[in-house]
Amino acid sequence: MDLALEAKVGQLLMVGYPRREITPFLRNLISEYNLGGVIHFARNVGELRRFAELNAELQELAGRSPSGAPLFSAVDQEGGTIARLTQGLAVAPSAMALGAAGSPELTKQVCAAAACDLRAVGINMNLAPVVDVNSNPHNPVIGVRSFGEDPHLVASLGAAAIRGYQRYLAAVAKHFPGHGDVDLDPHHHLPVLSHGRQRLEEIELVPFRAAVAAGVAGIMAAHVVFPALESREKLPASLSPRVLTGLLREELGYEGLIITDCMEMAAIKQTVGTVEGAVQAIAAGADLAIISHSEDLQAQALQALVAAVREGRIPEERIDQSLQRILKLKRHLARQLDLKPGGPEHVEIMREAIRRSITLVRDGGNLPLGGEPILVVEFQEQAATQAEDVLLGVGTLARALQEKGSAKLQAAAVGSSGSDQELAAVLAQARQAAKVLVVTSDAHRNPAQVGLVGALLAEHGRVIVVGSRTPYELQAFPEVPTYIAAYGSRPLVWDVVAEVLLGKAQAGGRLPVSIPGLT
Repeated sequence: MDLALEAKVGQLLMVGYPRREITPFLRNLISEYNLGGVIHFARNVGELRRFAELNAELQELAGRSPSGAPLFSAVDQEGGTIARLTQGLAVAPSAMALGAAGSPELTKQVCAAAACDLRAVGINMNLAPVVDVNSNPHNPVIGVRSFGEDPHLVASLGAAAIRGYQRYLAAVAKHFPGHGDVDLDPHHHLPVLSHGRQRLEEIELVPFRAAVAAGVAGIMAAHVVFPALESREKLPASLSPRVLTGLLREELGYEGLIITDCMEMAAIKQTVGTVEGAVQAIAAGADLAIISHSEDLQAQALQALVAAVREGRIPEERIDQSLQRILKLKRHLARQLDLKPGGPEHVEIMREAIRRSITLVRDGGNLPLGGEPILVVEFQEQAATQAEDVLLGVGTLARALQEKGSAKLQAAAVGSSGSDQELAAVLAQARQAAKVLVVTSDAHRNPAQVGLVGALLAEHGRVIVVGSRTPYELQAFPEVPTYIAAYGSRPLVWDVVAEVLLGKAQAGGRLPVSIPGLT
């Protein structure tokens, strides 16, 4: 395909946009500059029919671009708390829930159902699965997004997820070469993972090798520094030729797309800068650079990449290599599929996966719940990281229990920081209840939640804790007599948890991570 340099470079960018409509800037970027792809966030998604129409409009514009190539229409729809589309379809359980269920076949079914729904509304690329091995209980950004701490389980389920997704769209495994053992969030900092090469081979790289073998369409590079792989100080994997070209392309033999994480994360924006970062990433071997928010930075990156080629900093051959890979995948994705989102069979697949994931870690004689007075305490849930974007479509356990027939139930909502007044009110209510049920969310990183559970345990022996994210929080209150790991907080999750609490269903999951000092 004979394209001007600007049109070639345009295909190497994926951008976000601010509203539920095509902005003049985005329209121009597609029609005049041959944009490669768009990434959708919750801010772009409304009613499913209108969102499908928006995607069709975007593709129609792309058909009139210099290349005529379709857009990558991408989204982070990992499942659990990472889901941009939450209304009108069944959101998949989190990766850690699937890790607790432990079934590659079930994982493939879940991801195929999710991909079918996405493709039905015009999405052709899902930035999932996460194949990071979450070996650090204090990881601030991966956690429940990971299948677990066993690299072979993560490899097996990650490959199954890829096969499921790729029945309908392009899957993207992330975050290469491994994001599971960091203790900083690259949305705010530049993490460094100092493990030696042997450890990386035994843990972090295992799932990525499996992803390559499974034929994953894309691999996302992490904004994490790996001194064992790149000797230059403070150079993250996403900008490193040794990692992207040397390790991923040459050693692992990967031939698909290499995609950056968003170049507006602080790990890049506050170090080399978003625009320079995009240039360095493409020079290092990335095929697609994501800039999710700022139109100014998107325009500047396009101009900087064109200038870098003209000045000889990036050989045009390097651009052509990426262009060939991009167009090859787009040709593969161009097939028309007659699909409808939100089918009841998909809901049942998700429900079965959730049922097989819920983990009864221990019970000190509190279950099943009967007709006794119960107090349900729930912290107001909000997005824990920027990766979660806007947390929409969550439910409450209290409502699910009421719908399942719990008549003698009081509900108490507590702010995320849990004031002294709220704590006192909950303790007063607890004295009137036979059992107290507390829904927590990574409490080991939230002193208010730990304080509330501790105060309840001191005054009330019949305490049940349901963890809605990672079960690592059990370290913070190991004396809790009854603990259930739910790995999520979507309405379907609470439906199943309510059934387990009432003895109407069995918890089928096993912890996919170990709890220091407990397991």
